[in-house]
Amino acid sequence: MNIKYIFKSGRKLRLNSVDNYPKEFFYGYHELLKKGISVDILEEDDLGITNNINLRKKCINFLSKLAGNFPLMHFLNLIKKKNIRILKETNIIIVTTYSFGLALGALDVFGFLKKPTIFIVMGLIPIKKNYVKKFLCKILLKNIEIICISKNEQYFLRKIFPKKNISYIPFGVDKNFWKPNLITKDKYNYVLAIGNDYARDWKTLLEAWQSDFPDLRLITGLPIKNTKNNIFLKRGCWGEQALQDKEILDLYLNASFVIIPLKETIQPSGQSCCLQAMACGKPVIISKTRGIWDDDLLKHNDNLLFVKPNSKKDLQQAITNLINDKKLYEKLSINGRNLVEEHFNTEKMSYYLEQNINSMNID
Repeated sequence: MNIKYIFKSGRKLRLNSVDNYPKEFFYGYHELLKKGISVDILEEDDLGITNNINLRKKCINFLSKLAGNFPLMHFLNLIKKKNIRILKETNIIIVTTYSFGLALGALDVFGFLKKPTIFIVMGLIPIKKNYVKKFLCKILLKNIEIICISKNEQYFLRKIFPKKNISYIPFGVDKNFWKPNLITKDKYNYVLAIGNDYARDWKTLLEAWQSDFPDLRLITGLPIKNTKNNIFLKRGCWGEQALQDKEILDLYLNASFVIIPLKETIQPSGQSCCLQAMACGKPVIISKTRGIWDDDLLKHNDNLLFVKPNSKKDLQQAITNLINDKKLYEKLSINGRNLVEEHFNTEKMSYYLEQNINSMNID
């Protein structure tokens, strides 16, 4: 069996690095490789897709918007003979982004490429009614295997696509990279908030942060305006490696706890940051959105603290409770790490992904 992963960017930089790095954003690549399965990675650069803005790309992007944000640039690059030949040489394709998922679906529908494809989705269709996107997904993804990493998104998509088999696998982080360091215990001097997706509610967090709270370190690539003396901003972007993985690990280990404020969304936003922090033994405060990936295993006041989305009052109360209640702090720290070890790690994720692969009809 030969499997090709198609990603945006950032993976090959890590594969070629001599430094240790976490394996979760490879979605089972390393674990399948260890089992002797032939796996390869293609990134946008390999397929001729660049970020350079020119007149041609502006026109294509304009046409994409007219077509309901259909990823026309990705489609036009994938239908090139060279790329079709590369993709035909594999047994199965795995993608994790909307652009590649729909572009490959279009290749299938229009007869350019018939290959078993797994699309691991995160917020495929928004909660707000989006009839064009829903229509595109129904037409283009009819032969694409959809896998969710959130049970709630799985339930949501099953209602939209009642005739389509939609699976769930638990997203897992690298528990051997993200792990507690007892040397730093009781030396924490800040609270950490980190993340780049647009579901992050940094506005509510900044408004909720009080002058008597500890320092807040906020790591993001999103534009933020801050006027408070105990909030410190730093740019961070996973794909660009604006921060090295070891630097992010150190930020977790030296933080008191982690806050993930979210806008209402069906996307499992904050999932990786939440599980990375838990794996490091750090208590987590996170907004209880519809995108929370497992309502049975994620338990308020047991392995994390839930707050209402867009609620300054809830955030302030949770922060105060975590600062003042040492027993609660220790319970969340221990139970969070245990949750990752038992349910949300890369080994578990790879196991369930392999089960899905084995159930497919592969050439």
